[in-house]
Amino acid sequence: MLAIAAYMVRSLPESQNAAIAIPGDPAAGSIVDSMRPLMGTEFGIKVWAAAGREPVATAIIAEALDELTELESQISSWQIDSDTSKVNAAAGQLPVPVSPELYELLTISMRWARRTTGAFDITGGPLYELWGEARRQKTLPSPEAIHSALTHVGYQNVELGDGTVYLSAPGMQLGFGSVGKGFAADSAAAKLHASNFRNFIVDAGGDLVVSGSRGDVPWSVGVRHPRTEELLATMELTDSAIATSGDYEQYLLADGRRFGHIIDPRTGWPVETVASVVAIAGKGADADALATGLFVLGPEQGIALVEKISSVEALFVMSDGTLHHSEGLAIKDGILERIQ
Repeated sequence: MLAIAAYMVRSLPESQNAAIAIPGDPAAGSIVDSMRPLMGTEFGIKVWAAAGREPVATAIIAEALDELTELESQISSWQIDSDTSKVNAAAGQLPVPVSPELYELLTISMRWARRTTGAFDITGGPLYELWGEARRQKTLPSPEAIHSALTHVGYQNVELGDGTVYLSAPGMQLGFGSVGKGFAADSAAAKLHASNFRNFIVDAGGDLVVSGSRGDVPWSVGVRHPRTEELLATMELTDSAIATSGDYEQYLLADGRRFGHIIDPRTGWPVETVASVVAIAGKGADADALATGLFVLGPEQGIALVEKISSVEALFVMSDGTLHHSEGLAIKDGILERIQ
């Protein structure tokens, strides 16, 4: 997702303009924001700063984005000197020491891999490469190719030691495309909180971490319909994270079927029945990982899982347009809200 129009979840336009005066008290403060290309997308931070604190907010936002640049250099599988790339290069050979940040990200990822029984799996890279090439060639991969890729996939083969990571099967690779942006958004949010800013949105390419409000006005986010450019719903959100996975952007049409880019790492095949999933959680990494894991699980298993987890909600949009959601959500007349 490289353009704001492609985001499945985004802050609405009224919260994107800098220096917005809040009705009733024009001198109360304003929004200070900045954006930077990171992790293959655009990261944006918007802070509601009390009057007089705007320069401090500007400086803290810049520092937070600088720290995210450093974080990307540690966790990216595309940068050859990153800790992730070093772990991948040593697959099947030896454990590799990693930074505390990458170790924390791996711990979170492994927890969600277990809770989703492998529907979320950070080792699915070989499958994504295979299906990416299939989309470019506009032809389905062979069953033999899928089986071969599956031999290099499996979170059970990721071993976390004392500050080290070991991929026990040769050819395995870590990739954090389904959790890294949310994790980075959490990092930026922690930076803002530590600097005594409580009202902000961190937008990690459409994965949002939302805190407080903009003055007395709640932050509003919009959820795009997976089959159109229109909004499916809007939602007022605070002190939460929201992320979406969808098949709207990358897909292969073959044999009269639509094969999206989200792969079930247990079978090696794309999910066909779900169009998008919206996940709401307390942390960005959790929402990010859940959006993908729930997409793979489907509404029956996915909602059953969500109902067991405190402060987590989910909305499924199926390929036939029907909606399914957890008990704590309601959607009516284009408004999505938490009801418990």
